[in-house]
Amino acid sequence: MEDTQDKVRRNLVVFSAAIVIGWFLDLKLAAITQLFVSASDLNNVDAIKLWFVTFVVLVYLFFRYKFDAATNSQLTHLSIELGEKRRNYLSQYLLRKIVLINRTGKFNSIFEATLQDEVNRQIEKFKKEHSCEIQFRLHMQNAWDNGSPIEIKFDNGKQLWEGTVGITEEYLKAGSSRNLVTSSGLRHAYSIPLSGRIWITSHSIIHVAIYSKSAVDFILPIVLAGLALIVVIGKLVVQYLG
Repeated sequence: MEDTQDKVRRNLVVFSAAIVIGWFLDLKLAAITQLFVSASDLNNVDAIKLWFVTFVVLVYLFFRYKFDAATNSQLTHLSIELGEKRRNYLSQYLLRKIVLINRTGKFNSIFEATLQDEVNRQIEKFKKEHSCEIQFRLHMQNAWDNGSPIEIKFDNGKQLWEGTVGITEEYLKAGSSRNLVTSSGLRHAYSIPLSGRIWITSHSIIHVAIYSKSAVDFILPIVLAGLALIVVIGKLVVQYLG
C-alpha cells in the first residue's frame, strides 16, 4: 500500500517537474514529450492536441494524488502540526508583550484593562505601607507547572485569538531585587490584534513548511502541479490563438 502511495506522489512530481523544467529551459515540445513517449510516435502529431493530452494527464495525476488516502493523512497531520505551532508562537507573542511592559512600564492594549488596574492598585497599596517607590514585574506562568498558562476561547468564532493567560505579578521596592509580595495564579484576558495574528500565522506556516517532512511531501507535489498547470494552460492558449 505504501509503495502505491509513493508512486502516486512520484508520478505527479516527475510529470509536473518535466513540464516546468522544459518550460524553464525553453525546450521544444518534442524534447519534453520524449520523456514519456518515443520520438517516432511524435511524427505528425498536432501540438495543440499533444498539449491537451498533457493537460488531461496532469489533471488526472493531480486528482489521483489529491484523493489518495496518504494525502488526506498528511493533510490531517499538517493541520495538527500547524495548530501546535500556532499555540507555541502565541505563547511567544504574549511573552514578548509582557517583557515589553516590564521594560517600558506601559501596558499593552492586547491585555484587558483589569491587569493594569490590578497592578496600579497594588502599587498604591504597597506605597502607603512601605512609604517608598514600588516597582513591579510580570511573568507568564511556567507552562510546565500546571499545563499551559494560556486558555483559549473556542466560541464566538475567535478561536486562538482571544482567551486568558496566567500572569504572576511581583512587587518590590525601587532599586531592590527582593520582592515584597508575589501574586500568582491570576488570569487576565487577552485579545490578539490583526498584526499579531499575521505574525503568529506567518511564523507558524514558515516553521511547518521548512521543518516538517509531511509539509515537504505535501507541498512539493502541489506546487509543482500548480506550476505545470499554468505552463500547460499557457501553451494551450498560445497554440489556440496562434
